[in-house]
Parts: sequence; C-alpha cells; structure tokens
Amino acid sequence: MEINEIKELLEIIQDSTIDEFEMEKSGVKVKIKKSCVGTPLSEVPRQVLPAVAPVTAPEAGPAAEKEEEEGIHLFRAPIVGTFYLTPKPDADPFVEVGSRVTQSTVLCIIEAMKIFNQIECDVSGEIVKVLVENGKPVEYGEPLFKIRLD
Repeated sequence: MEINEIKELLEIIQDSTIDEFEMEKSGVKVKIKKSCVGTPLSEVPRQVLPAVAPVTAPEAGPAAEKEEEEGIHLFRAPIVGTFYLTPKPDADPFVEVGSRVTQSTVLCIIEAMKIFNQIECDVSGEIVKVLVENGKPVEYGEPLFKIRLD
C-alpha cells in the first residue's frame, strides 16, 4: 500500500460521516479513526506528545514479577509510527544505555504521517536497555525502553 493511497483514504474519511474505517490490502492493515471530528488534517498542529500511562499487557509467570521486584519500568510506545533514537541521522541519540532520565526527558522520536513527535519519559531513572532498533516501525503499546526506577 502506497502513502498516496493512505492519504487519499484519510481525505475520503475526513469528508465523510464515517467515524472509523479498517481495511487490509496486500498484508498491510490500516485502521483510521476520527478523533477530531470537523478538524481538517491541515489544521491539526504538530505536537510534542507526553508519555501516556503504560499499557499493561497480561504477562504470565515469574519473569514479570521479577522485573517489578527489581524496579524495572517498561516504557511503551504511545503512538504507532517509525522509531528514531536520534533527531537527525548523523546526530547523537537522545538517550543510551546508562543515561539518566527524568519526567519530560525526550527519549526518542516517533514519526507518524510525516509528523515527527518527540516522545517524553514519564518516570525518573536510568535506561537499562533499548528494545527497538533505530528506524524500525513500532505499534501502540510496544515496549521501547527498560528503565530502572529511582
């Protein structure tokens, strides 16, 4: 599915009374949901998204309990898009393993629909592990970082 096809779908949905649309083509699933009814896409401002409360997926077994006991926080993607650790291809990453972070520290950028959203941390601690490779697509709720809480 090409980006032009997706843009065309967005325009059609925006001008219609449909609130939600979902389709699959060539193995690519697209789900469009109106959240700003009546606001044209061109008027939606670029924004820095604060981190949302972590999505808790049912994790089974002692491994999940062990992480909680050790004070490890799984920071999850607040939106769907492409994950970037750096502001530019030749720049230093926002954070690395061992970096100290606080609430509102920029962890990464997630590009969605040609908009680069800075993703901020929601806890204070130390980056223990980066779970996603730079430039890879991420899903909503997907773990991005392991952070040892202060």
